[in-house]
Amino acid sequence: MAQPARFSSRTALTVAALLLLTSIFSFPPAASAMEAVDFRQAVTRTRSDNAFVSAAGEGALAARRDADAARGHLLPSLRFEEKFVRTTVPAEAFGLKMNQEKLLAADFADVRNFNSPPPRNDFIATLSLEQPLFAPKAYYGYGMAKVEANAKDQDLYRRKEEAVYRVLAAVLDVITARRFVEVAGHGLSDAREHLRIAESLEAAGMGLASDGLRAKVAVASAESAKVTAENRLELARRRLALAMGEPGAPPVDVTGPPPEFPDPATPGDREPGTIDRADLRASSLRVANAVRYVRLRRSGYLPDIGLSAAYQVDAEDSPFSPDNRSWKVGVGLAWNLFDGMRREAELGKAVAERRRAQAYHRGMLDQAAFEAAQADLGVKEATLRGEIARAALASAEEGARLLKSRYENHLGRMVDLLDAQTALDGARAARILAENDLRLSRARRLYASGGLLSFAAPDAENGKEKIR
Repeated sequence: MAQPARFSSRTALTVAALLLLTSIFSFPPAASAMEAVDFRQAVTRTRSDNAFVSAAGEGALAARRDADAARGHLLPSLRFEEKFVRTTVPAEAFGLKMNQEKLLAADFADVRNFNSPPPRNDFIATLSLEQPLFAPKAYYGYGMAKVEANAKDQDLYRRKEEAVYRVLAAVLDVITARRFVEVAGHGLSDAREHLRIAESLEAAGMGLASDGLRAKVAVASAESAKVTAENRLELARRRLALAMGEPGAPPVDVTGPPPEFPDPATPGDREPGTIDRADLRASSLRVANAVRYVRLRRSGYLPDIGLSAAYQVDAEDSPFSPDNRSWKVGVGLAWNLFDGMRREAELGKAVAERRRAQAYHRGMLDQAAFEAAQADLGVKEATLRGEIARAALASAEEGARLLKSRYENHLGRMVDLLDAQTALDGARAARILAENDLRLSRARRLYASGGLLSFAAPDAENGKEKIR
């Protein structure tokens, strides 16, 4: 008789270690390890992490720095300069000697002192000041830079509102996709129950083999639908991460209930058609800037007046042993009387740019009014479709229940039961879509009217964002 194999303790430990390693590395990480956020957390992270929001923030910051630079053209300009000169040029050597107060009467005794002077050194230190007194171009330029900075702030606000809308749509998509997975699971469970009933009836000699085959096909279709729903859920989670600005867009789940938005009939809510959008405010500011641009070009016919002052120190041996100190103060005027008709051409261009900005702003107002009306109609349609979906689901559930009972009592056909189950699955999905569309339509209404960011992030300033 064959003896049973005996294992040493070392062999047993080796096998146990291999089994432990296999159990560790053969199973994927649990789903609970996935990061999950609620709607408010997703909005907060989007406002700080989204790449397009960050780009708009840097653009707003750059515009404010442009305004600071434009203001500098109206402020005093103070400049210090130190240079060393060594020359034998007659006029320059004579001037340097005179600036150092070292010109003597003996220098005039021989003309060679002027025509062939020896090399002359000079350390020249100059402190100069320039202050514009009347500079229309600088004045209008500074005003335009400030207005453009404000317009960029409005662009940033709208960009954040757009990012919040995308995150909201992604959050609702994740919630809807997860419910689709649940519906697919219910459909698969119902299909398996129908298969069980068909097989039990066939085994008892009271059912048809074709009913079992139809039920098996229905189970396969339900399994395929569940796989599709799970894949959609994975993509929805990654789309949420992308909208939030997560590097690499890893899947992010949603916790908490779905966000609820005010009903249009709620007292205190915005009236339908009321529009207060940041992009419209930015466009209005740019129209005002286009008017200022015309004034800027017209200011080219005016002179520029400025004050200048300088303090100069000359030294022959070193910059630390000055020989003479001198200063000068003056007022200057520059007036461009004719520049080859360039001013006229630039003025004509500015007028055309003003008309373009006004036409663009009018088009934006019309588009915004259309989007607001479209959003209002979308809310009404989604509300009605939600009521219809709820009624259809109740009818489909009752129909499926009755046909299942009839089939179990040999009064119905499997094909009718499967048709009822298909209708029930469709009604469940339609109910979920209707609820999602209702929330999304209300959010789209807030977005079209300009109130989404203040609703989703009450701490955001109305119309302006703090520049980091």
